[in-house]
This record gives sequence, C-alpha cells and structure tokens, in this order.
Amino acid sequence: MRVFLDTNILLDALETSRERHRYGQAILGLAARGMIEAVVSAQSLVDLAYIYTKGNKARLQELRTLLSRLDDILTIRDTSRRSLLLAANHFTDDFEDAVHSVIAVDTACELIITNDKHFDKPFGLPVVSPDAFCQDFFKENP
Repeated sequence: MRVFLDTNILLDALETSRERHRYGQAILGLAARGMIEAVVSAQSLVDLAYIYTKGNKARLQELRTLLSRLDDILTIRDTSRRSLLLAANHFTDDFEDAVHSVIAVDTACELIITNDKHFDKPFGLPVVSPDAFCQDFFKENP
C-alpha cells in the first residue's frame, strides 16, 4: 500500500509531546518494515527541519542523522514546477494541501494521512487521520 504523509504525521512521530505521537511512530514503523510505502514531498522535509530545529540549536546536530534515516524509509518526491502549476489551478482553500495532493496522485498513492481535518483535496484522493489509518491497518493485518 502506498500512502502520502502530510508534514504533521512526521512531526507526530518525532515529538513525544504531540497528542498523536504513537500513531506517527506506528506509521513510520510500518514504512521502516516495508509494510507500507510512505511518500512525502521534499517540501515537507524542509518544513519539518525548520520546525524541528527552531529555537533549539542543539537539534541541528541531530538533523543530518534524522534526514538520513527518513531518506531510508520514505519515498521523497520533489515539488516540481508542474506540481505547483497544477495545484494553483485546482486548489480551493489550501495551496500547500493541493500541492501535496498533486504529488500523491502522481505517485499513485491510495490515500493521504493527515491530522488536518480540513485538508484541501482537489483531486478526490481519500484523506484519513493517523488514528483511523492505524486502526484499519492493524485490523486488516493483525
């Protein structure tokens, strides 16, 4: 199964204080074990790096290792000019969500996993929460 991960899922996995930390960890764990293929945009990793290190310079040292590890378990897709233009012509509320949707469709993802309850989905790809994804996945794959 190929899924697209919104940036907030990566943050969930890394930050123990986040409410859905265990779901983010579970999803990255599934990707690490090859049970799912998790796709992210390169822009999500830029955003993650910014948020992860903001105000905590010590984390800059961890960032190189973190990005290398994520590169081993995630499929990282560039945000192309085409993706930007297509999203610009189809978004309704959130341009970033539309860009993610374009990348998800282009990489044949079956769904998008996000905490964003108002995720803009201009191409109709199913959007699920990390909790719902984990519950369904583990029910079908005990």
